[in-house]
Amino acid sequence: MSVSFPRAGFLALVMVVALAFGVPFDAARGELLARVPAAREMAVCGDTLFVGTKGSSVYAVSLPGGRARRVASGFSNANGVACSRGRLFVASRSSITAFEIGRGGTLSGRRDIRRDLPNSGAHSFRYIALGPDARLYVSLGSPCNICVPRGLQGTIVSMNQDGSDLRRVAWGVRNSVGFDWRGRMFFTDNGADRMGDDVPPDELNALRPGGFYGFPYFGGQVPLTGFEDAMPPARQIPPVFNFQAHVAALGIHFFRSLGGDALVAQHGSWNRSVPVGYQVVRVRFRGGRPVSAATFLRNVGRPVDVKEAPDGAILVSDDAGGAIHIFRR
Repeated sequence: MSVSFPRAGFLALVMVVALAFGVPFDAARGELLARVPAAREMAVCGDTLFVGTKGSSVYAVSLPGGRARRVASGFSNANGVACSRGRLFVASRSSITAFEIGRGGTLSGRRDIRRDLPNSGAHSFRYIALGPDARLYVSLGSPCNICVPRGLQGTIVSMNQDGSDLRRVAWGVRNSVGFDWRGRMFFTDNGADRMGDDVPPDELNALRPGGFYGFPYFGGQVPLTGFEDAMPPARQIPPVFNFQAHVAALGIHFFRSLGGDALVAQHGSWNRSVPVGYQVVRVRFRGGRPVSAATFLRNVGRPVDVKEAPDGAILVSDDAGGAIHIFRR
């Protein structure tokens, strides 16, 4: 089924994909893979795509396509999904839950491995991923626009796959809803609101284990309202790349099919006088560092996450449209 864009908008979208892939215009195809209500983070687990949501449920979609099936429910903000060794992990508002993955993407053996995630208020959409060290990494947002987080609020943590050995790996993080690894972890962070149209920037950061990333004292390297004269508790690790303010940079994934460059989902501004974001950008890397970002996909609603299918196709989740889009060569 084709994505239901106006024809001119759809052709423009496919042209962007074709140019970015370096393939002829007619060789790139954008399609609707499945309808998933309030689709958020995705996890590619063999031939099954699991999709977290803003609601209470997790869905499974067969690759290369088909109707989405609800495979688990009863969560509060079931945003985050990740898989490892035949298990699916779901990160919700207060818990990390593990399942065994069966034939066709069925789930069984539900077990909470942690039930003590901190209250992050409006920033409780947890992102979860499996690191190259086989540990689970989870974002724990700050509970405010600009304030001093408490405890594990405003951090990224890691843990064993049974939930043990919880470690804080980054702090001073306002709200990260996306990370992936290229030699080291790179994570997005959403800038503060209500400081104008053009500051502070959204961020792309590189992990230094245990590092302090500046919130609430800095957004990018801009002092935040109310903290202009305050002394930070540690030296800030500055972003390695700044995105435009208010684009709401969320999911990031490094793509083999793009030579190791990253795609970043920009969910889009909610209170800027001229809206920005609402697109997927390609972040080019050189020497292991990001050097530029450019539009890669438009007209995909409000993109949340990006992943690579086993055949190299690009998967994009859209929570506003309740859709998973797929782009093939």
